[in-house]
Amino acid sequence: MSVLRPGKTVLVGLAAAATVASVSARARAEIPEVEDRRYGLGSVNMFLRYAEVRDPEAVNHLSGLFMGGLSARALYGKRIAYGCGLGLELGAGGAPGFGFGFELYPAGVAVAIGPSGYFGIFAGIGVNGVTARVPMTLVLPAEIRLELDVTKRARLGALFALNWTPADDVRQSRAGLVPFADENTMALTARFGKTFERYGNMMGRGYFFRLERRELMRTVSLGLVFGWELEAAN
Repeated sequence: MSVLRPGKTVLVGLAAAATVASVSARARAEIPEVEDRRYGLGSVNMFLRYAEVRDPEAVNHLSGLFMGGLSARALYGKRIAYGCGLGLELGAGGAPGFGFGFELYPAGVAVAIGPSGYFGIFAGIGVNGVTARVPMTLVLPAEIRLELDVTKRARLGALFALNWTPADDVRQSRAGLVPFADENTMALTARFGKTFERYGNMMGRGYFFRLERRELMRTVSLGLVFGWELEAAN
């Protein structure tokens, strides 16, 4: 049985460490970073959302709301990017009432993070409401988004959004968590899927879950969102 001398043991250890470092470097090189982006990023998701209202009387006895929709965001730029997006929702309330929402975000700015993540601020215009419950009106939305790839199969996100309703006195609450805005939303998202490189693009897809807290017409609703997301960075 042979015994390695201390000097040889050190050399073997250094060789092993060098091998691991080399393999890790090659693995990292296979995943594009921010410096490898040329154009920007795009993402789209389809979702179902259910929200339960804490005080139904504050929103004309709207006890719950079930909505389905589509949301998309796009960034153009390598590190500091121009951002835009849109969102569409259709559904029904538990009173009953027909729910509708549309938002367009023509103005935004974002900072790229990692393979396909970003920190962005978006502002836009829209309309939403629930017939006979939440007045349908013009909305001026603004949001802060953070999207991060934590592993190749997991992505975390956070959202903080504000709404102003200049055309409707009923929805101008100006109370609660953010007194200078009429409505606000806070949400945390976890997506489980796969992030991979294909045709020079960094792509990710998978199912996601989101927990939401919304303030609307001086009451709070808690919601759960389930959906599927696809994004691509180049």
